[in-house]
Amino acid sequence: MRRLLSLAILFAVPGAAFAEEQCKFSEPRSLELKLSGVKSVLFEVGSNDLHLDAAPGNGGRLGGRACAARAELLKGLTVTQKRVGDKLVVTLVDDRPLRISIGDSYSYLDLRGSVPDTLLVQFDVGSGDAEISGAAAVSADVGSGDMAIRRTRGRVTAKVGSGDIELEEMGSLRVLAVGSGDLKARQVHGAAEVGKVGSGDVKLRGVAGNVKFGTIGSGDVDIDDVQGDVGVEAVNSGALSVHKVRGDVSVARKGSGDIDVSDVAGTTRVPTDN
Repeated sequence: MRRLLSLAILFAVPGAAFAEEQCKFSEPRSLELKLSGVKSVLFEVGSNDLHLDAAPGNGGRLGGRACAARAELLKGLTVTQKRVGDKLVVTLVDDRPLRISIGDSYSYLDLRGSVPDTLLVQFDVGSGDAEISGAAAVSADVGSGDMAIRRTRGRVTAKVGSGDIELEEMGSLRVLAVGSGDLKARQVHGAAEVGKVGSGDVKLRGVAGNVKFGTIGSGDVDIDDVQGDVGVEAVNSGALSVHKVRGDVSVARKGSGDIDVSDVAGTTRVPTDN
């Protein structure tokens, strides 16, 4: 999602040569995170790659490489940190004034790292890729990029534009909005709440608590294996599928969309077709 290549590169460079072409020139990058007194960390990922593991302890660091099609582009790839109150803001920077990653103009940071597993970890992802495992709590704002969040003890809060986000094993879930992108979540140990769904797709599997949705536009929502109740405010022209619910299922309003409900232990209240 992050680096668009010219058709010549896509079709002419196979296998390992393709990977080398995507990092023709490189330099190491590292950063020791200054976490004393910090309660949360915000990673501004942009169009870069960042993969994190949350682990016991008080320290944190990032390491990896800057990759570019030309050597002179490497100097603009940096990683910085600044303190804002009790939050540490870490920014993956590409300071080129015109950000076009096609053909021989690509440049990006590819970083791995660790953070303490007691902090709230926040992500602002543009067209890049990000991943975290084992955090206390996570929030992610994903534009057109990709995000994976795994094994979160507390709440995961997410917002998705046209990108993709995958969530696995969390304490609870709150999704502010899904635009035209995709969201997949499974193994939610508490409640799950999803605001507005545009034209994207949402798949929700294995929720121990209640599930609440706002308005479903033209997208598709698939809910399966819920221990509590499922409530949806409105289905416009999209599709809603709900299966295997131990509680009640209710949909307040329905437009021209489709609703499929089955295997519900409680009561089902769904508007009929006009």
